[in-house]
Amino acid sequence: MELGGSSMKIADMHCDTISKIWESRQAGSPQQLFQNDLHVDIQKMQKAGYLLQNFAMYIDLEKGLDPFTYVTELIDLFYDELEQNKDHIRMATSYNEILENEKHGRISAIMTIEEGGCCKGELQNLETLYQRGARMMTLTWNYPNELASPNLPADGVVPISSPESTQERIESASESIEGMAGSAKGLNQRVYDNTRGLTKKGYAFIERMEELGMIIDVSHLSDAGFWEIAKHTKKPFAASHSNARALCPHARNLTDDMIRVIADRGGVVGLNYYGRFLNAADDSPSSVARMAEHVRHIVNVGGVECIGLGSDFDGFCGTMEIQNCAQMHKLAAELERRHFTGSEIENVFYKNVMRFYRQMLS
Repeated sequence: MELGGSSMKIADMHCDTISKIWESRQAGSPQQLFQNDLHVDIQKMQKAGYLLQNFAMYIDLEKGLDPFTYVTELIDLFYDELEQNKDHIRMATSYNEILENEKHGRISAIMTIEEGGCCKGELQNLETLYQRGARMMTLTWNYPNELASPNLPADGVVPISSPESTQERIESASESIEGMAGSAKGLNQRVYDNTRGLTKKGYAFIERMEELGMIIDVSHLSDAGFWEIAKHTKKPFAASHSNARALCPHARNLTDDMIRVIADRGGVVGLNYYGRFLNAADDSPSSVARMAEHVRHIVNVGGVECIGLGSDFDGFCGTMEIQNCAQMHKLAAELERRHFTGSEIENVFYKNVMRFYRQMLS
């Protein structure tokens, strides 16, 4: 992808493409990673100049499958696709492997887990996922599980706190939810509740994730859970596919205080392209103009080094100005039109994520 006469790299922190390919095969009309009619494939990524793509092993607990067997099948599929396309894309579990892949003209594929409930509350399952290459995980998707409760769609979400310093934000929020973060309700039960946070097992998981070097991803997590992670962890963490709640009052998005904490800790917020998280209306289109507004807001709140890309490609549908990953030049052009400098656009498109991975995947 060209911008101002120079080549622009892309690092995307979240897509659900592997799960979509798995679903297509279950339906008897198999898609392939090299070329498909989804949002993401290798040919489209090569056209756009992708440096790396995080591929989420997305688990829907309501499918009624054993969740650890389910995620294992997704990982097996992921490995099969990488083997078939090893001249074009390869796994990366460390920052140096990303650089090595780039040196040889290959895209890096980073495995992530979207739904910590796939571990069924067992630390051994978490360690198995790490051994198989997973380097980032959300504690939840849209259902409470053994680890935590999620943020689910709720209108009129009120931020927990707005104190001055990062530590004050953490302490104030923690005090306001004291005693409310009990055990999550039953699996597969939809609970629109932002007062419950981590369970005892959830605390054990975040401690072990930091020990292993697996990035904690707070996207989908409840407000209570976010502040508990901010208080009880030491390393930077990410919100791989979340936007600014100040511009779109959806519970899946981040308050300004949350953005500041992620930035102060050295983490990254990945811009989500889903119209519902950009505009807060069910039928909202996904436009580059609105994406740019979220980028500007997050930069204004947390600084230019805290924002990256987290498309959520193949995880949503609807009217999209960027119809697939080959069209990322549209966002770059919109940011340039809004007077972002070339250096700032590079930060958004890949440099901030690379800085984060240099620290977290050493």
